[in-house]
Amino acid sequence: MKWLWSIFAGFYLVAYAFWVPQLFGSLPLVVLVVVATLALGFSILADGFSKTLQLQTGKATRTPPFPRARQLLGGLVLLAYVSVYLPAGGRVVAHWPLDLAITVASGLIMTAYGIMDK
Repeated sequence: MKWLWSIFAGFYLVAYAFWVPQLFGSLPLVVLVVVATLALGFSILADGFSKTLQLQTGKATRTPPFPRARQLLGGLVLLAYVSVYLPAGGRVVAHWPLDLAITVASGLIMTAYGIMDK
């Protein structure tokens, strides 16, 4: 199931990069956070899709380096992005509770993978 949570986490990290300009006022900080979030999100997304391809074809695929560090950092960044849902009156993201639930779940699971994975 790691492939599925990697796809969720990567997708949400990439999606949250679009909310960064509304979170920070400094252009250099916005650019830095967007680039870091996109790089982390796309690398985790690539992990999920490469694992899916490996399960379908049986062929080993290349994965980017430092998988545990990326999982741990990705999970922590996702949990930090939970703040875009709070407080309810001043939300940056006014989406459904499902987005919040998936963000929290995938953040916790990716953090756990980063800590406990072999």
